Amino acid sequence: MPDPVENKTIIKIECPCCRTQLTVDTVRAVVTETSDPAGAARKASELRDAERLLAEESSRIEEKFKQIVEADKGRGAAMDKLFKSFMEKAKDEPAEKPVRDIDLD
Repeated sequence: MPDPVENKTIIKIECPCCRTQLTVDTVRAVVTETSDPAGAARKASELRDAERLLAEESSRIEEKFKQIVEADKGRGAAMDKLFKSFMEKAKDEPAEKPVRDIDLD
């Protein structure tokens, strides 16, 4: 397997996972060349999947935004109603003088 080229030792290895061909220079301990036979087909499918995933993500974000807007509309009316009820109570009851620490002695 080792091929001496210009006083260097070159090893060609195939990755067991992705079948990529690696050319390794053992003297310098670097990968000098890679070739991926199935890379072009895999990249095209990854792009199609990425496009589909982005579309799904976009629709999910839009749906979540609509839900938040609808919930916020109802929340505003509920807060107005609660504020009015507290204002009515405040008009009926006289204002109390706040208790201070110095008054407790």
